[in-house]
Amino acid sequence: MRCRLISLLFLLSWTTAALAQFNPGLQPGVKLRGRNASDLYAAQKVVLSNYCRLDFAGARLQPEGWVRFKPFTTIRANPEYTRITIVSRFDVESPSQPSDYLTVNYQKVGFYQQGEGYTPAVETDQVEFRVQERNGDLLVTGVTPDTPHVSARAAIAWMNLLLRDAKTAEPERAHLKDAVLQLNELLARMRAAGE
Repeated sequence: MRCRLISLLFLLSWTTAALAQFNPGLQPGVKLRGRNASDLYAAQKVVLSNYCRLDFAGARLQPEGWVRFKPFTTIRANPEYTRITIVSRFDVESPSQPSDYLTVNYQKVGFYQQGEGYTPAVETDQVEFRVQERNGDLLVTGVTPDTPHVSARAAIAWMNLLLRDAKTAEPERAHLKDAVLQLNELLARMRAAGE
């Protein structure tokens, strides 16, 4: 009897381990609710593309812009930032397996750091987003790093707002004016190149 019990426990643990290996690789927190993996990825990409498009347009830099993000995220407020990344485009990477973590590649053209000014930097910037299902909706629940990734036009509009603000200190105004000049030149070169 004892031998049968040990055999049964061994068989049960072996079957459990085998079934765990058969799992298609879902991360905790992602619920398919009748969706197959490709449908889940398509829905994640739509949510993430909408979030990134708003960020690219500069919604996070506008005083009331965070309200436009509410349908796409569980993040309650726009995080404080002193740096913005200026980009020319973004692309959502296709994950190798279903996951609630997705990577977006941005083509960075520079960044603006308050207190230091604008620095050109042509490179790829990767940002990791967590997209999870909450109450039946897919939402962005985390962003690393959470720095705004905006177009040059959106950055210029934000900088012009700061220049019109009487509270902006003179040293920062000098950085902002220089940044606007550099970004306008960048936009002119991009137009000439047909981008």
